[in-house]
Amino acid sequence: MDWWTDTTHPFSGIAEKLKRANQNIRNLQSEIGLFLKTSKYPVMPNMHDDRIFDAMKYHRDRPVPVRFRVLAGEIVHHLRSSLDHIIWEFSDDVSREKFIHQIGFPVFEKEPIKEKPLARYEGAIQGITNPDVRTLIGNLQPYKTTDPFDCPLLILNKMDIFDKHRELILVASNAQINIPGTLYREIMRDKPANYEITPADLAGKLKGDHYDVPQISFRDFGRRKIQPVIPGLTELYNYVVKVIDGFAVVRL
Repeated sequence: MDWWTDTTHPFSGIAEKLKRANQNIRNLQSEIGLFLKTSKYPVMPNMHDDRIFDAMKYHRDRPVPVRFRVLAGEIVHHLRSSLDHIIWEFSDDVSREKFIHQIGFPVFEKEPIKEKPLARYEGAIQGITNPDVRTLIGNLQPYKTTDPFDCPLLILNKMDIFDKHRELILVASNAQINIPGTLYREIMRDKPANYEITPADLAGKLKGDHYDVPQISFRDFGRRKIQPVIPGLTELYNYVVKVIDGFAVVRL
């Protein structure tokens, strides 16, 4: 990854944004770790301990610091804007001057066939003449994947829009249960797909040592109703780095 270390590379600014995002992920991880460590239940009781239900309720009801939401939003913005910078780097000077507000990385859940969506798509990349770059942008579109809703690019784009235009990214203090697959399938039999397992479902059914893990999580991360913050942000970060790698092999 020459673009990652070469300060003269056209992507050097993007590299710095990504390095900052990675640093922020590590810092947020430390702050979340301290937040959980200083809780009433820094280590969750065993599932057979009478305190388990109180511990689960405690973590689910515990207010999450607004700072966590702000930091997560900053990380998401660095990742999303890195993709916009890619489009800028490959755009010609005329488009940079005339269409500065339209240039950006297009993200489409559905194929832009109709006039208006197609105009938005083409408007975002109109300054790009390199056919290889255009092909790469097209192949990365969520609608090209088997499940657009769970595509990291769409998840990232929605999170960035949500944070900027509606409210802070929602995270929740919760306890994640490590449930054996056979028991999970047994409980979920005849249940709707979006059913959330409750402590009552598990009472008397877990054998041996099964612990809950306190987490700070996003709600609605693609198709995942609950996604721990640090693994989720790391997944998006790794995705963006891989995408930038793909553009780096195309000559400017």
